[in-house]
Amino acid sequence: MAKLYYSISEASEIIGENTTTIRFWSNRFQRFLNPKRNAKGNRLFVENELEILKRIKYLTRDCGLSLEATERKLASKGGDDDKLLKIRESLLQIRARLAQIRETL
Repeated sequence: MAKLYYSISEASEIIGENTTTIRFWSNRFQRFLNPKRNAKGNRLFVENELEILKRIKYLTRDCGLSLEATERKLASKGGDDDKLLKIRESLLQIRARLAQIRETL
């Protein structure tokens, strides 16, 4: 990620969620997400906000937490969740790389 700002469509592609969900999360978790807006009013996310979106996705989708529980977890800054999320992302990258290698064989 080398860009300074990411549009909502770029964020949704990186996170793996649709733009409607990203928009909902940016409204629901305003305490943690405050995307800038361009002249047209489109949301522009910075890299830190993408990490928060990834964490929200992990907590809601993978861990099955409610929105309220997710908000509490984000507020508590649980280090274990961050470690698990990073491990999960690493494993997904390894899986994708292995799939590429398998296709070349």
